[in-house]
Amino acid sequence: MLMNEAKKLTKDHYKIFGLSWAGWVFDFYDLILFTFLVTQLQADLHFSAEMLSLCLGMSLLATGLGGIVFGALGDKHGRKKILQWTIIIYSIGTFLSAFSWSFYSLLIFRFITGLGVGGEWATGQIYINETFPDDLRAKFGAFMQSGAPVGVILASIVGGIITPIIGWRITFLISIIPAIMVIFIRRYLKESDVWIQNKDQYVNKNIFQEFKQLLTKEYRKIFLISL
Repeated sequence: MLMNEAKKLTKDHYKIFGLSWAGWVFDFYDLILFTFLVTQLQADLHFSAEMLSLCLGMSLLATGLGGIVFGALGDKHGRKKILQWTIIIYSIGTFLSAFSWSFYSLLIFRFITGLGVGGEWATGQIYINETFPDDLRAKFGAFMQSGAPVGVILASIVGGIITPIIGWRITFLISIIPAIMVIFIRRYLKESDVWIQNKDQYVNKNIFQEFKQLLTKEYRKIFLISL
C-alpha cells in the first residue's frame, strides 16, 4: 500500500511537504520559545507575570488574524509567495524581540511573530491540500500536524538548556535561522497547480463576500463545527 502511494508522489511533492512541514516546526518553535524565556524576561526587564501573559495572549490572537489575512493574500498572490512572506515575518518578529526595551516593544514584536506564524499555518496546509493527489491529501495534511510537537520539543531544548548559557536576547537572535528556508522555497518549490489554474478567479475575489458565504445555509454548519 505504501509503495503504491509512493508511486503517486513526485520529487516536487516531497519538497513541498518537507519545507511546509519545516515551516510548521519553526512556527511552533517561535511561538512556544517565549514561554521558556519568561523567567529571564522578568528578571532583566522587570515585567510582571500578567504583562508576559498578555504578550503570549496577543501573539496567539495574532495567529488567528494572520491565518485570515495571509489566507486571503494567498489567493491573490499565490501559495509559494505567501509561504515565503509568512516565514520572513515570524522570523523578523522573533529577531526584533531580541532588542525589546519595554513591555510595549515586546508586545508589538510578539504580535508580528504571531501574524507570521498563523499565516504560515494556513498557507502551508493549503499548499499541501492543493498539490497532493486527492486520496493522499488527508494523510499528508495530518502528517503536517507532527511539526507542532517537534517544534515544541526544539523550543524546550533551546529554551531550557541553551538559553541559560547564552541569554534570552541571543536566543531570539539565533532564532532567525528558519528564514533560510525562504531561499530553498524560492529556488526549489513550484507554485500550486490549483492556484495557477484558478488564478484569474482568485485575484478578482471579494474576500468580504467570501466570509459572508461561509455563514450561508450551504456552508454554515460545516464552517462552525470546524471553527
